[in-house]
Amino acid sequence: MEQRWCRNKYNVRRRIPLKASTVQIGKFAILVLVLLRLSVGWHFFKEGAAKMDGGFSSTGFLSSAKGPFSGGFQAMLWDTDGKIRLGYQSSRPSQPGGWSEPSYNTKAITDHWKAYQADVITYQRLEGDWAKAAAGIVKRRVEQLDEFFEVNHDDLIKLFNQMERREKQLKTEAMSGVASLRAQGVQLENEIRSSRATMLASVDLIWEGLERELNALGTRAPLPLGEINGPAIAASQLDRFIPWFDITVGMCLLLGLCTPVAALAGAGFLLSVILSQFPGSAGAQPTYYQAIEMCALLVIAFAGAGKYVSLDSILGHCCCCRKHTTKSENQTEEKE
Repeated sequence: MEQRWCRNKYNVRRRIPLKASTVQIGKFAILVLVLLRLSVGWHFFKEGAAKMDGGFSSTGFLSSAKGPFSGGFQAMLWDTDGKIRLGYQSSRPSQPGGWSEPSYNTKAITDHWKAYQADVITYQRLEGDWAKAAAGIVKRRVEQLDEFFEVNHDDLIKLFNQMERREKQLKTEAMSGVASLRAQGVQLENEIRSSRATMLASVDLIWEGLERELNALGTRAPLPLGEINGPAIAASQLDRFIPWFDITVGMCLLLGLCTPVAALAGAGFLLSVILSQFPGSAGAQPTYYQAIEMCALLVIAFAGAGKYVSLDSILGHCCCCRKHTTKSENQTEEKE
């Protein structure tokens, strides 16, 4: 080790190493780090197990996102505003100098259903009269959908006008910071949410009936009716991933295996939860507990909590012994 000389207050020369030694922590600090790692790991493991048993759904978490990143979270939900299932067509400029009213078009829905009919026929191996029955089911459901739009025409146009009005309000608030529209916007948002929920409840029954009746013609497991222009990362994918993620992070922390990686992964997940309820945003829920646990995970990752009473320490010791043995053998060979 490189050294330099200096004189103390007694004018006596002494050696000082240029390279600082590794900071050592006391036994109590080691105990606290291990307990912190085990407690956070147990929490992650229990959360993952509960989500696995309880039919976890991320829909509520994603739909309630607030703040500047809410759009990214809500984009993982399919058709949250109902525009696809209601066949929404936006208003457009019309001659002379006016705007046409918003409208609806069910062609994308009917095309999707017909493609699904072909998939079910292939998947369920339907032939002859069974294939004709499948076509009859789709035709009847399309007629039912058209009847729904015809009966609720006025209410749908009113809903679409309200949705476009609300979108303009949000743009005005974002660009000019006008807070006076907030109360008016909340009232309009509640009206839209209520009307849209009523409409989508009836439409969803038609979608579910189509899927159920087509699959009832076959004997194999039901083929799910897919989504029109579904998101790249869907909520259903998160529903399968998050429970296993929590369990994996929890097990790694409990066993002390790949501790820094597991801790950083858990901290990143909790950071995403915090960003979904961005602090200071209107309507955002408090995320104090997530922030505290995220900081605890960062301590675990950077304070070397995996060095003690862990598989990481055992594996590290084995690797060091192997390197030392190899080095000794090489030195012996060189001397010979």
